[in-house]
Amino acid sequence: MKYPQLLLLSILSWFAQLNYVQAQQDAQFSLFMHNQLYYNPATAGADGTTRFQLLNRIQWQGYQTTSGDGGAPNTLVFSGSVPLNFIKSAVGINYVNDRIGAMGSQEVQLSYAYRLNINENTLAIGARVGFQNRYIDFSRLVSREPGDPLIPVGRLGVTQPDISLGVFYDASTFYVGASVNHLNRPKFNLGGDTGNSILAPNAYLMAGYRWEPLYGLEIQPLILVKSLTDFNPKTLSVEGGVMATWDEWIFGGITYRVQESYNIIAGINLLGNKALRLAGAVDLVGGSRSVKAPASYEVMLSYALPALTKGKKTIVRTPRFRY
Repeated sequence: MKYPQLLLLSILSWFAQLNYVQAQQDAQFSLFMHNQLYYNPATAGADGTTRFQLLNRIQWQGYQTTSGDGGAPNTLVFSGSVPLNFIKSAVGINYVNDRIGAMGSQEVQLSYAYRLNINENTLAIGARVGFQNRYIDFSRLVSREPGDPLIPVGRLGVTQPDISLGVFYDASTFYVGASVNHLNRPKFNLGGDTGNSILAPNAYLMAGYRWEPLYGLEIQPLILVKSLTDFNPKTLSVEGGVMATWDEWIFGGITYRVQESYNIIAGINLLGNKALRLAGAVDLVGGSRSVKAPASYEVMLSYALPALTKGKKTIVRTPRFRY
């Protein structure tokens, strides 16, 4: 077999293996406490405001492949969440653009949550439907023989539907949510049997506790557990830490992702009603550092509007700062 054919088979095999790894966990975020809709459709409308948000994660900044081209993961998420209190519901939307080397995915997701008030607490049940496109960009691959006709050109992609379910319980002092994404196990074929992969269901558990030791100061321990639904320890990922917020204005904290990184988080709520939120995170990579760059970065911008009401004038209030 000629070298170009071996190269092509190697590329497709590598792609399949990488997709299997990616299938074990979706894109990760150190600002997960501000990006709950990405994990759980039941969190739509959870903070009581109409919120639009943009979040970008650059993982392993400066990572270089043997070809010299950066191949580190880069993920962009745009989300919107709208409470519909007059029908005890909320809706949300996510657009996700995820890229790693020559491979990537794009997702459009629509979420619905039914919100049931229990005394002063809220139980939400949510569902999400959407489409995901996974692709490989052959122009980003490097060959020893440029222009070889056996190596495809352009971009090859496959689009499949994607379904998720979740529940979320929000009380005054704590919250807990659980969800399963990719319930329908979407299948992507990008190059025969060697390029075939199934996006396995991912299970998430997120929880936090709100403690106010002083007036204006809120301390919040929190945790995020991620796993395939077979709950194999090899696919289990745990991260958690502590966040602090002062006067619903500035916030910061530190979290730890097991066998991966220590993550430093900081942010601020601006404008008179504190509706504009800016935040950032820096991951100090520790685990397997020999094959990664020393740091990852995230930046987030969001803006909150009053929740939609029916039949009466909307009252604009300062939204309570909640993760």
